[in-house]
This record gives sequence, C-alpha cells and structure tokens, in this order.
Amino acid sequence: MGINLSKSSLTNTEYLLTLSSTNNFYRKHSIIQGEFYLNARRKLCIEKKIRVDLIGQLIEHNKPSLDTKKSSSLISTNEIFFTYSFPLVTSHQNGIARIIKQQQITFPFRIPLGINLPPSCEFKEFSIVYYLDIYHDGRLLPNMRKKIILAPPTPHINIPLPCKVTDLNNLTMICSLQKSFYSGRDGSIVPLFISIKNFKQNQIQTITVQLIQTISLNGKKHENEIFTSNLNEINENIQENQIDTIFELNLPTDLPPTHIPNDNCQPDNVPSVAITYEFRIQGQINDEIISNLHLSVPIGIE
Repeated sequence: MGINLSKSSLTNTEYLLTLSSTNNFYRKHSIIQGEFYLNARRKLCIEKKIRVDLIGQLIEHNKPSLDTKKSSSLISTNEIFFTYSFPLVTSHQNGIARIIKQQQITFPFRIPLGINLPPSCEFKEFSIVYYLDIYHDGRLLPNMRKKIILAPPTPHINIPLPCKVTDLNNLTMICSLQKSFYSGRDGSIVPLFISIKNFKQNQIQTITVQLIQTISLNGKKHENEIFTSNLNEINENIQENQIDTIFELNLPTDLPPTHIPNDNCQPDNVPSVAITYEFRIQGQINDEIISNLHLSVPIGIE
C-alpha cells in the first residue's frame, strides 16, 4: 500500500496518505481509491477545507525560448491540463472554522479517471505526468506528493493477420505474431514467425528487424528506434526454396503503452498523445547495397 507521511510544524499534526494500489498503477476508466489520515496532537483549524487534487501535467522538453535575447537556448515548459479536486474535510456549513483537537481521523476518497486522459509517458520530446497533492486551506502540504501511473484500459488481445510482401525478384516474405499485445512494463519475449518463399533461389544476404516507436503530441510526430536486431538464424547467402523460422525478440522494460486517442471526443485543453509500435523488417537480397525487401508488422504494447 502506497504511503506518504508528513508532519506540520505549524499545527503539530501528522498527515498520512495511502492508496489502494501497491504500485500506484491505474488504468483509465478506473477509480483511484485511498485514505487520508490525520493525527491532531493539539489543535487543527480548518477555515475552508483540506482537499486532495489529482493533477495532470504536460512537460515539453527542449523547446526554443521565446525570449529574443535567448533565441538559441532551449527550455522546458510545464502546463497543467487537468485537475480534479476531492474535498476531504471542510469547515462548518455556516462558515465557522472546524477545530479538531487531539484526534486521529481517517477520510476515504475516490477519484474517477476519465477515458480521454493521455497515459503517463516520458520521452525526450515531452512527458505526461500525474500526481496527487494535498492542500490545507489552499496551502500545499509539503512532502505529500504521490506520483500516479496512468495506463490505457486493458486491451482486447487477438491473433493479428500475417503481413506479407513480395519484391521484384518474386521473393515473398510473410511475418506474423502470436498475439496483438505484449507487456512493456516487465519486458516480454516476442516470437516473430517468418516464412520466406524463394523460388528463384536468390541469395539472402541479411535480414534485420527494428522496433520503431512512433509518438505524436497534438499531431506533431517523432520516431524513436528502440532496438535493431540481425536475424543471424538465417544463414548468410542461403539459397533454399522456402525458409520457415521463429525469432525470439526481447522487449525492453518500461515501454510506454500503445495509445491511440479518440480525437472526436478529445477536450481542447487535454493534449492529444498517440503512441504506436511496429517491427520494420528489411532484407538484403543478392549484392544489392540498399535493402530491397521491406515489411512492417504492427505490435501493441500494454
């Protein structure tokens, strides 16, 4: 259970924040449940309220400075695009301050997570972060911030259709995956099935696989190469009529999940973030300098 503990020197009060999730991991369309505990050793005065805020923040890295004197410098900008406040304890209805003396009280809270929020992610271009803050009469309580990991809903996993390409030499390559989604949090082994029909017995020099991550923020796209692997199991200069083999590719840990936003119901103030992945397979046939066999195989990360 996640725990944050703070002690206020002004009020001589201890605060404790606990969450139901052990790793602070939540999926969209779920609910953050937790408890706020306070121990008023002497007297605690609440003139307005104590509240917990869920905050979503966009951080854009390495943006050009708008300062004409620093035109060549790069800066990071922060924008809070989402805030949800849950009142934990308030003053009396008539506006009189609420006084808590020498008491230990626990206040439960529930914060619903919308379907249109982008997932937590961190790239060199930008980051999306979520966290909980506690405020007492508008004052931020120190050392109470708790980071939240927000992920897309659990995906529907199916068996994807094979991907196929035929080059000018009538060499055909068919690639397929066992399932449409693989775990990116703890790393996974992805079996990649490859079938090559080589009826003209062309020499296959090399076959390489790249895992490419494509991200976009409000329509601006970037590509990142996660890894490149040479498929050494296919012997160099092999000239068989048909090759059927399976390659095991190791995904790195902590890959941000696949996310495709629904722009039709995306609020204007919420950033539109898309994250997709694909295996790009390239084959070099005969002695061609440039790869002449290209195939893209989409893969989902959850």
